[in-house]
Amino acid sequence: MISRRHVYVLLFLVPALLVSIIAAALTLAASAGALWLFVYGDDPWPNTANVLLGAIFLLVGAALWLALLFVAYRVGRQQEGERSLNKRHVALSLGATVVLTAIIIVRLVGLNVTGARSDSVVCADLCRSDGFSASGLPPRDSGDRTCSCYDAQGQEVRRVTLPLSR
Repeated sequence: MISRRHVYVLLFLVPALLVSIIAAALTLAASAGALWLFVYGDDPWPNTANVLLGAIFLLVGAALWLALLFVAYRVGRQQEGERSLNKRHVALSLGATVVLTAIIIVRLVGLNVTGARSDSVVCADLCRSDGFSASGLPPRDSGDRTCSCYDAQGQEVRRVTLPLSR
């Protein structure tokens, strides 16, 4: 028969992996932001930056996953004297798996659960769908609700009035 400590590792294998992926993605985004703000900016980034960001993602994800599995192992070891598996722990594992999976799916699919899309997103989508390289908006306080689409040389090629948001 398998020991309780190993059952707990198996029970929390998937939720720990999902938490680790989310945390690694957030760390990756923060690292890329820091590199953009303080090191490379809008200049071309060397390939070593991509390697560094990939390594950060993998190291943070793997380290956190192993740490969470170690916690599960320790909790399982403490539970070895109990007659049956703690139902709250099983419910926590299943609930965390469902919620974390839903969060990842919503993020990957791009579902908008927060409300109306901003003008900048609408403008960017509009220009990108027509094959333009970039987009821009006038200052917010100007009252002008136009979207400008730019070509690869940065020249305005098209200007469209944005629809009113709902």
